[in-house]
Amino acid sequence: MVQKLDGEDARIADYFDIIARTSTGGLVTAMLTAPDENRRPLFPAKDIKEFYLKMCPNIFPQDWR
Repeated sequence: MVQKLDGEDARIADYFDIIARTSTGGLVTAMLTAPDENRRPLFPAKDIKEFYLKMCPNIFPQDWR
């Protein structure tokens, strides 16, 4: 949504000074704010859901004993 309004290079971190969460929110926050080589946020919000759903079983493994 941000990209539709402000261009493809816009990131949610451009609009906030501090973003903080715990657990799942912390992982999403890290992805929203991790810098690329130009010190710009590496991931757009639209790409995080697919990555998170794919990697979630590895991040939070279930013990099925």
